[in-house]
Amino acid sequence: MVIMLSIVCLVLAVLLLLIIIDIKRVTAELVYIKAHTTNGFVTANTGLPLIQKLINASNASLRVSRELQQSQVRQDDQVRRMLTNLTHDIKTPLTVSMGYVQLLMRSMDTAQQPKLKRIGRNLDAVNYYLRYLMDFNLMQEKSIALKVKKINVSALLENELFNYYDEFNQRGLKVTPTISPNLILQTDATLLTRVCQNLIGNILKYGEKEVRVELVRVDDAHVKLTFSNRGRNLPKDPTRLMNRFYTADQARTNQSVGLGLSIVQSLITTLGGRMLVGLTSW
Repeated sequence: MVIMLSIVCLVLAVLLLLIIIDIKRVTAELVYIKAHTTNGFVTANTGLPLIQKLINASNASLRVSRELQQSQVRQDDQVRRMLTNLTHDIKTPLTVSMGYVQLLMRSMDTAQQPKLKRIGRNLDAVNYYLRYLMDFNLMQEKSIALKVKKINVSALLENELFNYYDEFNQRGLKVTPTISPNLILQTDATLLTRVCQNLIGNILKYGEKEVRVELVRVDDAHVKLTFSNRGRNLPKDPTRLMNRFYTADQARTNQSVGLGLSIVQSLITTLGGRMLVGLTSW
């Protein structure tokens, strides 16, 4: 009787040990599969019915999860292509319409000027939000594949500032650039251009009186680009300006979605850089 009991206890102990070993194996494989991109499934050392049920249930969940991931990837790709096509389809007639308004402003009599100005402001508003839509789509595309090459950052920045020269004058903004010449950087030109354009656009929207732009070399792989401007209604904690949908000027809440600096931060992060926002005294 004692011998039989001992044999039963030994068999149960061996089974328990095998179950524990298999559970540890399944757990380790699930952790690995979660942390890595793989098409593998969990396996076991034994064919115990209890363990097999666990294996089958785990692998069934993995199959469902992978099918959902693949479906999400396909949907994301469709959305990206739709946004690309949509923004381009809107951009072309919008640009033409804005050009016609500018031509009509020169030829129409003064009685029609207010109506044309209202039309022009509405078209500018559409263009403003369209650029945000294009930036979001750009971030999605560039997060997949950056086109990195040697870029003369100094020339790129100077060119963007020159493109906005008339708008700076219209807003009464005095721009003081301090740009180190011929700073070459391995980066994505499209994203870097959008960073500059968004920062300039933010200054044109909220800046007052004076703007300072500085570009200096940090090391062989990094540069420091600083935009400084005077403004009103700034928060005590300036980092709030990078929060999505936050706008400093509450009087313009209905005219702004508060995405400017949030987009810039996302673009800079995609390029492998860092963005800091702070208050300074001149």
